[in-house]
Amino acid sequence: MNNLEIILEKLGDEMVVKCTGRLDANQAGHLNGYIDSLVREGHYQISLDLTAVDYLSSAGIRSLITQHKNLTAVNGYFQIKAMSENVRQVLSMVGLADFLSKRPEKSKKTPATKGAVDPIESNGFTFIINTLSPKNKSDVHFFGDPEKLKNSAYTPADATLIKSGDNTFGIGLGALGDTFEDCKFRFGEFIQLGKSIAYLPGDGSKKPDYIVGTGQLVASLTALYGLQFTGNFSHLVRFESDKHGNTISVSNLAENLSKITNSKQLAVVIIAESAGLTGTSLNASPVDGKKIFSFPEIKETVNFTTEPAHNKLLTLTVGLFSDEPGNEIKKFLRPISPDSSLHAHLHAAVFTYIALKKTDINLDETIHYLFDTAELKDILHLTNDTREITGLGESHFVHGFCWIAPIG
Repeated sequence: MNNLEIILEKLGDEMVVKCTGRLDANQAGHLNGYIDSLVREGHYQISLDLTAVDYLSSAGIRSLITQHKNLTAVNGYFQIKAMSENVRQVLSMVGLADFLSKRPEKSKKTPATKGAVDPIESNGFTFIINTLSPKNKSDVHFFGDPEKLKNSAYTPADATLIKSGDNTFGIGLGALGDTFEDCKFRFGEFIQLGKSIAYLPGDGSKKPDYIVGTGQLVASLTALYGLQFTGNFSHLVRFESDKHGNTISVSNLAENLSKITNSKQLAVVIIAESAGLTGTSLNASPVDGKKIFSFPEIKETVNFTTEPAHNKLLTLTVGLFSDEPGNEIKKFLRPISPDSSLHAHLHAAVFTYIALKKTDINLDETIHYLFDTAELKDILHLTNDTREITGLGESHFVHGFCWIAPIG
């Protein structure tokens, strides 16, 4: 038998994957994809029955180690429950038979999280709320003039140097570098995530770049305009749905977060699996009066999502929601949907999908884990395409976490 046949059996919270055939380079991807789909559905306790597997190659071993590492990192487990003699001999020779077949200890019942309150049901989703510090407030610092984007009127006088730092988040238009002249032809969407800064160069490359601040290395970026806030988070909210295929829009998510915190203005960091993003990014730097938003130049100078993008990938979104903002703030924001009074400015960094912890999740650790483990694919300014008939609507998520900082 050259193929790998898979049968799934559920034993309580444990998913037992029974394999028949060969686990070689040709079939390792098939098994990885199958296990990845189980993890996406929220199953973090997975065992393998390899009693009917007659051949295991090094590629197959590598896939087993990868899954073990990934599930252990998110407080799950991955164990070979049973194996054929051939498989046992191969794993014993490389010193992994006991390691991969070690039966995980029964997990102790997790005590109630400090600050946890009763979940809320809305829009077909459950919102699990953890109150971090209910009196926490954050300030938002706005800088630059977004109106100059229309005419590509930015000059060195508009440049603001941003340096990465603990617990500081931001979005806007900028480029990695210390001077306007150095960044002049690369300005594009950026996202600041504590000590890490990423951006999408507006030079036509469509390839995001980033710097992770570690040790004495401090990431710096020259920005044309944007907003920054300190992560004085009052709540951590996990949202999920029991119904397969159910998704939540950005506007519905924002409205629920606003109700949970009873706040008119929220700064947020959201880590979530995408169900399709709608957004834009610059493909040309807005300097020297360049015609970016004129026709036909706009077809080359601005990237638009022509269909919901980055489905099933992991997104890290930073931004601001505001209900009826004042005139000075409003120029940085856009209506979130025609049916809502909320305005927003959101940038999303898109990564290849990796599983996240369901409990005891730490934002700083997760950000570092993403940059270290996953591939940064794109950065988008999220929008709502409200055109009749052809409009894509807004971005949707499957499940995720929201760190919320009410604005004082």
